[in-house]
Amino acid sequence: MEGITLNSDLCCDALVIPGAAVEKCLREANESQLKIYLYLLKNTGKDLTVGSIADYFNYSEQDVKRALRFWNAKTGAAKASSGGNVVEFSGRSVYSKEKIASFIGQPDVSQLMFVAEQYMGRPIKPDEVSTLLYICDELGFPADLVEYLLEYCISNNKRSFRSIEGVASEWKEAGVRTLAAAKKLTRHVPKEMREVMDALGFAPDRQPVEAEVAYVRRWVESYGYGMDIIREACNRTVLATGKPSIRYANGILKGWHDAKVKRCEDIAALDEQFRSKKAKDPAPLQKAGSAKSQAGKFHNFSARKYDYDELMKDVCKQEQL
Repeated sequence: MEGITLNSDLCCDALVIPGAAVEKCLREANESQLKIYLYLLKNTGKDLTVGSIADYFNYSEQDVKRALRFWNAKTGAAKASSGGNVVEFSGRSVYSKEKIASFIGQPDVSQLMFVAEQYMGRPIKPDEVSTLLYICDELGFPADLVEYLLEYCISNNKRSFRSIEGVASEWKEAGVRTLAAAKKLTRHVPKEMREVMDALGFAPDRQPVEAEVAYVRRWVESYGYGMDIIREACNRTVLATGKPSIRYANGILKGWHDAKVKRCEDIAALDEQFRSKKAKDPAPLQKAGSAKSQAGKFHNFSARKYDYDELMKDVCKQEQL
């Protein structure tokens, strides 16, 4: 009998298939069910819908729902919610009550549960305990790494355990096994970065470029500004330009830093100082009078208005130079 040899030079971007899927379902699942399961496993943590999966494979939505029911019944891994439209998926095994109880009884896990509840501001649900068990048991994350994972996700507005599991899987694929490795992976992006992107109105899936990260790092580390001042600069940026611009916000914050702004009260004082100076400056009135005296000659001439936003644009131009 001829032997069968499997050759592969695959060294990265590997897909880990849980043993439960192989042992319990490989013989029973049909082709479409297997393809959908692998697709869900590859896209764990992403927002998928029944319709998007059906379009990808050119299946009917009923075919997709049948596949989801199959995998949910066999492994508890996949199901549709919100009227059968949004797909919830986890490529992990279903844990027994005994396994979960044993997990919770571990001393370091007890501390981890307390930390998780503090971050969430509420008690942890049973299915969320299963997610923590999966991250610790199957992904092999130690308790200190899971604590950092929770901190990182919460600070980046990823508060659902489905999203947290997705980040954990990404870290696993990136070779993260320790707390030091996780900090090395994430340290180049300030935790305030996502808040800045949201405040400016960038799309949720839009990733910052290195120059934008450098700006935010400067605001936080060099200027020492908190999100209250940074958010105010972002709000003024959108009002002045009508679009998200980290460079423009940097011009505002640089101007505040040069003016020794430390608190939001200092910004209000600076605004008042500018308004007072503007009221005492007769130049705009003189120009307006000159324009009126020559109205017959220059019909379209109007007095230039000086305001805070115009000055900030000048600051930004200087910054670009």
